[in-house]
Amino acid sequence: MLMRDQTAFRPYWLTVSISAGNRAGKTLLVAIAVAHHTLFKMGLRPPDPYDDIELDRFNRLPYNWYHFGIQQEIGELLWHNIVSLMEGTHEAQRKHGCPLTDSLGPVAKYDQKERGEYRWVQFDPVLGGGEIHFRTTAERGVGSLGKDMNGITFDECGFERNFTFIVNEVLHNRRLSTGGPMWFISTPSEGFTEFADEFKRGDPDNPLREPDRISFYMSTRDNIGYGIEQDIFDRLVRGIPPHLIPQNIDGRFIQGRTAFFDARAVDAMFVPGIPEERPREPAHRYIQGVDPAAVYDATWSIVLDGTVDGRAEGVRATRREGKQKVVDVAAMVVSTHRSYTGDGAACETAVDVTGMGGKVFKELLGDLHPFRGVEFGGTKKQKMRLLTDLKGLIEQGRLRFPRVGVWLQLRRQLLAYVLDDRKIEQDAVMALAVATKQLMRDMANAKDTAPFDFWEPPLDEEGNEVLRERQKTEEEWATYRLRRRIERAVSAQY
Repeated sequence: MLMRDQTAFRPYWLTVSISAGNRAGKTLLVAIAVAHHTLFKMGLRPPDPYDDIELDRFNRLPYNWYHFGIQQEIGELLWHNIVSLMEGTHEAQRKHGCPLTDSLGPVAKYDQKERGEYRWVQFDPVLGGGEIHFRTTAERGVGSLGKDMNGITFDECGFERNFTFIVNEVLHNRRLSTGGPMWFISTPSEGFTEFADEFKRGDPDNPLREPDRISFYMSTRDNIGYGIEQDIFDRLVRGIPPHLIPQNIDGRFIQGRTAFFDARAVDAMFVPGIPEERPREPAHRYIQGVDPAAVYDATWSIVLDGTVDGRAEGVRATRREGKQKVVDVAAMVVSTHRSYTGDGAACETAVDVTGMGGKVFKELLGDLHPFRGVEFGGTKKQKMRLLTDLKGLIEQGRLRFPRVGVWLQLRRQLLAYVLDDRKIEQDAVMALAVATKQLMRDMANAKDTAPFDFWEPPLDEEGNEVLRERQKTEEEWATYRLRRRIERAVSAQY
C-alpha cells in the first residue's frame, strides 16, 4: 500500500483490495497508511528541498483524503484509530507511545467536526496541512460528487449493495485529476458479492489480474500477540460454525450455505472472449426470456441462441431500471423479438406473466408470435420446477454467456441467489429461468418427435385451417410451429 512507482512520489498500486478476518488489524493498517500518504502528500510532485519558495508552495497545496464507510459510525472507526495513534494511546503503542507527537507536540486538529457534522483530521501546516475527511456512502454516495480526492478508502464495502455504482459513478471519477489511490477494505460476507468480483481483479492468483490492482488477504491469526491472546482466540474460534471460519477468521470468500446454484458451475459458464452482443444469423433459433418485474424496479430481457441441440449461448442482455412506462418496456421486448426474427431466423418470446406487470405486457405485446406466458412465481412447486431445470442446465454445462458487461450482473445474481429471494436482486435469474423453460420445451419436442411425424391441422379446399376434430395437445401445436419455422428457414436459404 505504501509502495511507489518509478517517480518515487506516486503510488505503485492504484487500486488495492483487502479481505480481512474479524479483528485482523485492518483498521490499524489503513490508519497508518492513510496518515503516511497524507503527511507526505503522496501523489504530488515533491519540491526542491533547497528552494524555500517551492517548499512554501508545496506546504500550501491542498491534499484531501476521503474515507467512506457504509454508515457514518463505521466510517469514524478509522478516525478513532488515527487519533489514538497520534495521542499515543492505541493498544499497539503500549510501550513506546507516538514518537511524532512526543517530539513535536500536537501535530493535527481533530477535536472539531467539518460543517459541524463530519469527523475531520487537519495536519499542521508545518507538516503539509493535509486533511482526512470521513464520510458515508448513504444515498449511494452522491453527496461526494464534484470533489477532487487525492486518495480514497472504503471500509466494509463488502456489505454495500450499491458497490459497483458507487465505485464507477462516484468514487472513481473523484480521483481522475489527482491520480490518487483507492483502497477497498472489508470482512467478506457470506455469499459472492460485488466486492468479491473487485477483489478478483487484483488477486495475484488470477492469471488475468489487472496490472494497476493488487489484492490480499489478512487473517486474524496474524494478529495474535497484538491485542489478541492465543488462548482466548482458540476458545472463541471453537464457538464459530466450522464453515464460517475461512470467512470470519481468514478473510476468504465462501459460498453461502443457502446459495441455490453451484458457484463453480456458474462461474464456468461465463466465458472470456464471447462478444457481449451478437446480431441474428440466418436459420438460427432464438429464445427471449423477459421478467417485467414490477415494471418500476428492474426489467430484464435475455436472448439465447438455441440453434445447437442440447445447449444455448447468450447473445443479448438488456436491463432497464428505475421508473419507466409499461409501454416503453413492452416496446423494448417487441423490438428485441423482431431483431432476432427474419433472414430465416426465428425468435420465440417467453414472459413471466406472474402478477399485474406480466398481464399488462401480455396485452401490449399484441400479435407477437411465437409467444408464451410462464408462471415463474405461481405455486411453490412451479417455481421450484423452473429453478431446478435451470440449475440442471447450469451444472451440465449446457449454457454459455459472455464474461463482460451486463452479463456480469446476471452472474452475480446467480451466485447470490437463494430460495428466499424476497430481499435480493433476482430479476435476471427470473428472465433466464423463463428463457430456459422455453428452451427445454423446444429441446423436448425436437427429441421426442420423429422428423415426419409432425401433426398438422386439417385444411379445407382453399387451404385454410379448419376446426380440429379433437383437442390437440399443446405439444402437438408446438411441434407444428417448429416444423413451419424449419421450413421457412430452409426456403430462405434457397
